Amino acid sequence: MKIGDRVRLMKGTEEGVVVKLLDKSLVEVEIEDGFAIPVLQSELVVVSSDESSAFDRPQTQPKKTTHKKESTSPKPQLKGYHLAIIPLNDHLHSLYFINPLKEDILLLANEVNGKNEEKTILIDKVLSENYSKITERDLDHLNTWSPFTFTILVENPKWSIPIRPEKITLKIRAKDFQKELIDIPFLNKKGYLIPLFQKSSESIQPDKIDPEKLKNSFFEGNEKPEFQFKKNNNSNIPEIDLHIESIDPNYEKLPKEDILNIQLQKFEQKLNEAIMAGLDDIIFIHGVGNGVLRNKIHKQLSQHDNIQFFKDTHKEKFGYGATLVKIK
Repeated sequence: MKIGDRVRLMKGTEEGVVVKLLDKSLVEVEIEDGFAIPVLQSELVVVSSDESSAFDRPQTQPKKTTHKKESTSPKPQLKGYHLAIIPLNDHLHSLYFINPLKEDILLLANEVNGKNEEKTILIDKVLSENYSKITERDLDHLNTWSPFTFTILVENPKWSIPIRPEKITLKIRAKDFQKELIDIPFLNKKGYLIPLFQKSSESIQPDKIDPEKLKNSFFEGNEKPEFQFKKNNNSNIPEIDLHIESIDPNYEKLPKEDILNIQLQKFEQKLNEAIMAGLDDIIFIHGVGNGVLRNKIHKQLSQHDNIQFFKDTHKEKFGYGATLVKIK
């Protein structure tokens, strides 16, 4: 049994197409509208192509995860990449990445957890004016859905200067479902369509770091200074303010989980810059609050190979709202 075989369940009337080999005895079968189930190979029988003519059944073509263009009819018009969400039932929904452009792309889809760690859920080639299924999610647990990142690399069919990869971040929210179902271009199914705006993306640039220049930048003034400096044992130690209002002036529009992720990203960015610049010490002002941000920062510092020690500092001013980090 191989991917693409049309099969029938021996203990039922359902038919489908093998879309994934899970192990030696288990396969994943797509039975309808993108709904896939795991089935033991011993419970399946391959449907012969001759059976269609023998029983006057219409012969069907196996589906593929990345769909090739089969029709010469005009394609619907979309501007830019989109995410399509197709309901399978009242709870389960399928997520698809749509590429309406004229170029084939290589797609890396990841999930992002609260520690800003990413887990890959799809690596695929998405043909031009086509789509690829990413995953399935239960709408009942929408509040637990992790944000997604999509890293996109446009393929070069000819010799040319390559376009840098583009990375798009998306957090699906309840408001994305507060509208009527529409006909989804290319999929020919009804669902919800979310544009992946350019403003939510970034061009991934290769790292070129000048450690000396980076170190000096911690102590140089600029028009919008990010760092404040206090005398401590006759040395200047940069202080990084992680309060959300100092990072994003429009923070009031953000959900709580996004605020925490933004603060942690800022912490990781400035810690890495301090290490690359060869600094000995750095202070992070995270505030007291409910202690969630402080605990997450301390946990990451305790697992970091380049940290000699860390401790609460400036207690007379911040209480337990600031942490001094000693870098190896």
